[in-house]
Amino acid sequence: MSDGSEQRQKKRVMIQQDVIINGILKASALDISGEGMYISTQAELLSGAVLDLSFKINDAPITAKAVVQHAQPGIGIGAKFISLIPEHYTLIRNFVEQSEGVTATIAGKPGRKILLVDDSTQSRAIYRNKLNLEGFSVIEAANGVEALKQLQEMMPDLVILDLWMEGIDGFKILQLMQLNPNFKDIPVIVLSARSVPADIQRAIALGAREYLPKMSTSPVKLAEKAKEILSKMK
Repeated sequence: MSDGSEQRQKKRVMIQQDVIINGILKASALDISGEGMYISTQAELLSGAVLDLSFKINDAPITAKAVVQHAQPGIGIGAKFISLIPEHYTLIRNFVEQSEGVTATIAGKPGRKILLVDDSTQSRAIYRNKLNLEGFSVIEAANGVEALKQLQEMMPDLVILDLWMEGIDGFKILQLMQLNPNFKDIPVIVLSARSVPADIQRAIALGAREYLPKMSTSPVKLAEKAKEILSKMK
């Protein structure tokens, strides 16, 4: 039997908040719920590791123990709270509930449109959250077919593109964009798990503006690169 508390606990909202890990490592939270948070960090933290977290909610200091549920080296970690005093849980829960409407407003804020193409649901969520916080309107595509459909329907200002997907891969999308006068001037940032020189050269030759390796590209860095490219567009 549920009174709705479990649903509230798992409800997540975007947040931009400094987090101190184990008293020494400074990182940045990108979203939070009563259950845990996603933390952007380039530190190598393994799944299963137990962490001491310190952060603030509405200027109130929060401390919690958390376990790393999933880790993406060089990008970030998903941490689940395992020790949180009732007062701190209440602060987080209230913040989540109060922020829902605010977060939705930020995410829907009129701004440049970005098409985010990646077959990893987790990767899309990580980068989408930060881009939304920066005021971008983000549409997602999980494969090449969806990407081509979204290109025609939304005419994005920028495409962030994974290369290695089943079916129509990123190279083919770049090629098709260059052949279409409606799409050939849309800037593309390739965001790939591979950084083989041959792949980089091929992507740039097919029109990509930037080639960023996932391992060393945080959500903050990607958002900064998107803003840099779009600032040069008319």
